[in-house]
Amino acid sequence: MFHNPEADDHPAVVVTVLVPGTACDYSFFEQRLVDRSLLGLSVAVRTLRLAWLAVPVGESRRGGFFTVSCSCFALAVRDAVAELDGFPNVRLREATAPAREHLVEWGGPSPMLDPSCDAAVVNEFFGFRPLADRPLADRSWPAARCGH
Repeated sequence: MFHNPEADDHPAVVVTVLVPGTACDYSFFEQRLVDRSLLGLSVAVRTLRLAWLAVPVGESRRGGFFTVSCSCFALAVRDAVAELDGFPNVRLREATAPAREHLVEWGGPSPMLDPSCDAAVVNEFFGFRPLADRPLADRSWPAARCGH
């Protein structure tokens, strides 16, 4: 079945940029970012019901991404984020099997595109503290659980 934004059951394509603290995953980044000053430069992006954090690049963070389920929302998020400081080289990566999500990416090329990269490389790229520096209960979380 082809995607049809004109279909009756397609939700309205609306992207709302909010203050960072309203994002559902704000505490995820608050606990993991090396440079917590990036939180104040971040934005919460709401596409449907929930807002998720988009964190800009910085000295310790070389890129980020935002996942969406529909190419219409991917384009709208891309346009909203591209207008903000700290989000260079904003681009789309279309969903491919087995992933069903489209990515809005910014900054440098993600190391996750290389299947041989390890969690330490991913953590460093996204500006996350190394696993060894996290509380024991937090070490089981993947490096970039749902991104950004």
